[in-house]
Amino acid sequence: MAAAGGQNPGVESEPVFEAGDVVRLQTGGPPMVVRAASGDTAYCQWYAGVDLHQGTFLFSSLRNAGRERRSPVSPDAEAPLTAPRSSGR
Repeated sequence: MAAAGGQNPGVESEPVFEAGDVVRLQTGGPPMVVRAASGDTAYCQWYAGVDLHQGTFLFSSLRNAGRERRSPVSPDAEAPLTAPRSSGR
């Protein structure tokens, strides 16, 4: 994600995205890859299962998802199921 503007360094300006950035909608949803950007819009692609989707979104409706951390999986989350052992006798 490139910095926007630059006249007031202490004031946060609207984000500017570039091809290759990973973004999400401000309201959530799957991660999307910016394939092209023009003006204040980004052309994005994302997968839902095996289906490829695409759409054009205003920069103001997107947030940078490239630096998001995935939530760690707790050790107790889902233990693999194992069959009970039989004595064989």
